[in-house]
Order: sequence, then C-alpha cells, then structure tokens
Amino acid sequence: MKSVDLRLLLSRGGSRRVLFVAILAALLWSVAIVVSALILSSLISGIINHTGSLPTLLIYLACAWGFRAIFQSSFEYWCSLQAVRIKQQIRSEVTESLGSYSNLSGAHVSTLLVKGLNSLDVYLGRFIPQMFFASITPFVVIATIMILDPFSGIIALLTLPLIPIFGALIGKFTADSVARKWQSLGLLSKYFEDSLRGFVTLKIFNRHESQSQRIAAMGDRYTSETMKVLRISFLSALALELCATISVALIAVSIGIRLVDDHISFVHALAVLILAPEVYFPLRNAASLFHASADGSQAFAELNQLKNSGLGRAEQVDRDFSTFSKISWQEWELDIPGRINSKIAAQELHSGEIHFIVGDSGSGKTSFAMNLLGVTDSASIYIDDQPLRTQNQDSWFSAIGWIPQTPALASGSVRKQFTLVKPMIDDATISGLLGSCGLSLTDLTLGLETEIGADGEGGSAVSGGQLRKIAIARALAAKPRLIIADEPTADLDQESSEKVLGVLREYAQTGAIVICISHDLSILKDTDSISRFKRGALL
Repeated sequence: MKSVDLRLLLSRGGSRRVLFVAILAALLWSVAIVVSALILSSLISGIINHTGSLPTLLIYLACAWGFRAIFQSSFEYWCSLQAVRIKQQIRSEVTESLGSYSNLSGAHVSTLLVKGLNSLDVYLGRFIPQMFFASITPFVVIATIMILDPFSGIIALLTLPLIPIFGALIGKFTADSVARKWQSLGLLSKYFEDSLRGFVTLKIFNRHESQSQRIAAMGDRYTSETMKVLRISFLSALALELCATISVALIAVSIGIRLVDDHISFVHALAVLILAPEVYFPLRNAASLFHASADGSQAFAELNQLKNSGLGRAEQVDRDFSTFSKISWQEWELDIPGRINSKIAAQELHSGEIHFIVGDSGSGKTSFAMNLLGVTDSASIYIDDQPLRTQNQDSWFSAIGWIPQTPALASGSVRKQFTLVKPMIDDATISGLLGSCGLSLTDLTLGLETEIGADGEGGSAVSGGQLRKIAIARALAAKPRLIIADEPTADLDQESSEKVLGVLREYAQTGAIVICISHDLSILKDTDSISRFKRGALL
C-alpha cells in the first residue's frame, strides 16, 4: 500500500476506523492461527504416540476452528459495511460540490461516481484490511516458529522478503497498466458523451458512421488495456505462488532431515510445518487482492482529488444574500492555459446598476463569470466587502440568475422550466415574463405545453432564439439579486435584442445587479459601467 493511499485513508473518519480495527483483528487472527496450529500438532502427535487427552484436544481444536470461521466471516461482513458507508460519504461529498468541477467532463465525473465507487468494495472492504494482516501475521507466526525451531524461523525470515519484492516489481507494472486503463475509459466516456450531444449534427453531415467506428476503436483500446492488466495478474499469481511453495519446501526439507537425525521433536516439527504456510499466505492473498483492488485504488485517489478540488475552500459562512448591495473585485490575473494571461482591473458594482463585459471570443469573459458565480475561486470577489470564497455556496447560488451562453433548459414543457424555479408560479405570470422578453404564447406551437428536448434541444418546435428568451424569462421569475447573462442577444434579431436588453435594464432598476457578457459592441447602450476584455488585459 502506497504512503499516499495511507494518508488518504487516515484523512477520513470511516477509513481510520477500518485501519485501527484491521490492526486489532490481525493481532487476534495471528494468535488464533498459532493456537490452532499448536493444538492440531499436539492432537496428531497424541494420536500417533497414544498420549495426551484426545477428547479435550478435539474440543479445543473445534473451538479454535469455530472461532476462526466466525471471526473471519464477521470481520469481512463488517468491512463490507464500512466500505459501503465510505462510498456513500464520498458520493455525498462529491455530488454536493459538482458545480466546482467546471474543468472536468461530466462523463468522467459520472464514470468515477458509478464504476469508480463500485470498485471500492474490494479495495476498502478486503484489500486494505488484508494489508494489515500481511504486515502483522507473518511476523507473529515467525516469532512462534523461532521459539519452536530457530533454524526454520531463520529460513522463514530470509525467504519472506521474496514475496513483497516480487510483488512490488509486479505491482509497479500493474499500477501503470491500471492508470492507462482508467485513462482509456475516461477518454472513451468523454468521446461517447460528445458524440451523443452532437449526433444530430453528425447525422446531417453524414459523419455518424465514421464516428461509430472511432468509438468502436476506442472500445477495443479499452478492452486491450483491460486484458493487459489481467495478463499481469495471472503471471504475478504464478510467480508469487512459486516463491511461497519453494520457501515452504525449504522449511519442510530441513525439518525432515533434522527429524530423521532426532534433532527436533515430532510435535515441534509438526507445528512448524503447519505454521509455515501461514507465514506466506497473507502476503499471497494480499498480492492477489492487489490486482482485484487496483481499480479501486486508482478510483479512490481520483475521487479524493476530485473531492478536494471541490471542497478546498475556506470555511464557509451562512448568510442571507437577498439584500446585498455591492459586488467588487480586486485586480487579479486570469490564467487561461495556452493563452496570454488576462489582468483584470479592480471594479465595484452597486445595486440598481447594469454592467457590460465585452471582448473578443476567448478573451476570458466567461472564465471571469465563473468566478463571479462562485464556481471557481481564483479571483478576489467580494460581496458587501466579504470574500465570496468564505460564503455558503448554496446560499449564493440561490441569489443568482445565471443565463449561460447555451441555454440550459430541462427536458419537458415550457411551463416546467418555470415551475422548477418557482413551483407556485401561475400561467399568467409565465405568459407575462415571456411577453416582456418578446415571446408570445402564440409563437409556441402548443403554448406552455410546448415540449423542449433534452439539453434544451427543441427541434423544430422551439428555435434557438425562443430558447434564449425562455431562459432569460425563467431567470427573471426567481427575482434574483444578481443576474449574469452570457451572450444574452445571441440567436436574436435586432428588435428582439433590444427587447431583451430593455428588460434586463428595467430589472436592474428594481435594485438588482445585472452583468451582461458579450462580444457585440453594438449593445452598449444606457450602461452604468463597462469592462472591455482584450487578450492579455482588461481595459
């Protein structure tokens, strides 16, 4: 087990409980192995030599074996329950901060939350406890063998490192193979997601068949990476089994020679022979579980990294954002990979103002908006002079009306888009909001019952401009204190653009703060402040 894995396990309460219980269980299990081996050797010796109280030894042996069976099943069951609890905890922590993973593919995150979490059963429930058994049991057994027969104990002590040495060499190749396997799976899932999203476009340009072939090729690549891991697993099992067999054979041969020369008692020789396999079995078992848990180890590390990237904020404070009156930020540098950094000048916005952020495509406008939303926290954003990164994210989200560049509408009717935001809203209010944005119910095929497809794809029933008007009207329905509209006039003609901008200006006059992001300089009318982005700076 890597030191990184150990630190990750010690960083969460449920994992620490598994570690500490596993240490105690390993000690108890080691004692049970030694006791049962000594009783069995005494029983066999008594049967051969007609000595000892055989019925009593049989009862003791039955009790020892019964205890081992009950203890093993109970401990495995307890570990599986702890693994389920840890999985639930990780799932809850990750899903509660999904908004913080703006730089990650949704397909990759969902793969980790489904396939990745499922692979933790073996890793947390079996492999981690077995690692402590492999670290404690062999040395307890060797210490017992040393007392019974020092020569056999020395052989066991010298041959024991062979298994972890071979295991470490093989484990390095396994870890690399598993990492490549997960990269291949992540690439496949992201590529498949992108293909589904753009399937209509691919079909229009008759490229769907070639896309299917590329997905099949990526699937074959993932299969190939999986088979590489399995090949290493089978080879490692053979190598470790061979090492353990040779080691036990050396002890058996030396005992046999010395038993013939009468240099060791029969009962001690028998006890050592029974205990010898127990020196190597925990290590062999851990090695076999290592391959089965390799996916879980990789997923556990990625999930913790994902969780830390989402939860690595300062301690958050609950507050009511329904009455805040000022947003400000200090001068800071926006680091856009592959581009010249954008330096953002300090700015202060007050309630009742409309602020425009304009600039060329790719200059950093949307990235800047992500900081205002609280999705990323690289900027020094302040709400009423309080750092945004210290504020409760859920409370902040409830005060924002976010209109993305591509309207994010749920699958369902037009009415459903509004009831999701405001359950008690009536049809008259919805109609009024749509009308203020320049969209009449008569423009929709079935009025409020007009269906919008998944991801806002309305097909022939709802146009792109109508989708944008619906998204703006929906944002207004919640009456947020802050509206951030990314390209609010995209897909709209000049008349509709002026209508939408007029609605946003009127809404700002009610005491809200409105921030519009656009590359169109022609919309700059009746604005309170402007930020002009250029590649490399904000003027």
